[in-house]
Amino acid sequence: MMSREHSAIIKGIGILFMMICHLDFVSGGEHLNNAFFHTLTNASHMINYCLIISGYGLYLVYEKGRLSWSNLFKRSLRLYIAFWLILLIFPVLLGSMLYPGRFSYSWYKLITNFSGVRWDYCNFTWFLLPYVLMVFSSKAVFKMIDKVGNIISFFIGAALYIVSTWLISRFFITYFREHYLIYHIVLAAQTLFGLIIGAIMARIVLSGKSLKIPFFEGRSWLVLLIFLVLYVLRGQIHSAALNPFFAIIVILAVVNIEWPRPVARFFSALGNQLMLMWLVQGFVGAFMFKEYYQPLHWPALIWVAWVTVTYLTACLLKPITNRLNSLLKLS
Repeated sequence: MMSREHSAIIKGIGILFMMICHLDFVSGGEHLNNAFFHTLTNASHMINYCLIISGYGLYLVYEKGRLSWSNLFKRSLRLYIAFWLILLIFPVLLGSMLYPGRFSYSWYKLITNFSGVRWDYCNFTWFLLPYVLMVFSSKAVFKMIDKVGNIISFFIGAALYIVSTWLISRFFITYFREHYLIYHIVLAAQTLFGLIIGAIMARIVLSGKSLKIPFFEGRSWLVLLIFLVLYVLRGQIHSAALNPFFAIIVILAVVNIEWPRPVARFFSALGNQLMLMWLVQGFVGAFMFKEYYQPLHWPALIWVAWVTVTYLTACLLKPITNRLNSLLKLS
């Protein structure tokens, strides 16, 4: 079983990894000349962690018969409401006052950015629309998995991932940068592998099996050691094709480690703010206010400061989004 706490820990680790990957936007990229940070950046791609967690949770809801179109619409609208709130506060309100001329407010820019079709205000939000498309396709994907089984579904997902990743690497500059809608469809196809992996994990648990490996019981130190070795090795290999498979390793490692309570609470606190931290990180460090971090000089200090500010900002925004969701009956 993957508990809610396991899910929160994975998301907490994921947001820290994500902000390592994006650190060059804040620090100026000098840390990439450091072998240690170069390895961290290569190994820290975390999108698939979130996709697998989403697939796991959505499949459990699907099995209970509660994955209705209304449910999917509310889930997606909650995400967009948080996104719209952040855009209104940062690039629109604060951006116009503190950084005049940096952001364009033409109707075309506003509509395409608020819809998630483009990400001119902050390219860290590129994942929003493909994720929503994945959520709306989840019911059909789960029916396919029920029909063809875990193994065939896994290979279908892997094929979609490899083909879409190749298309993006081959045609992003020459085609997709000018054809955003098609790009989002390809990105949505890429996300389905993580969704399928998560659903397969849920099916394994529902069949009465466990994601815990008996050999590692009482050997958390060994799980952590194996993970660290694989993490360093992953950092030496430049291939996006490995990302979903490394995400599986991360998730199994989290499930098989007996977490000390303070550590579990730390990662869970971050994980519970994942959505807002993901959406707001660029506006409190990379595309706005980064001049306040650079005097820290050291990449590690810049990263700690950026994570802290992002987390505190997310905590301030959370009550507002909860209130909006409550008023709109989306909770």
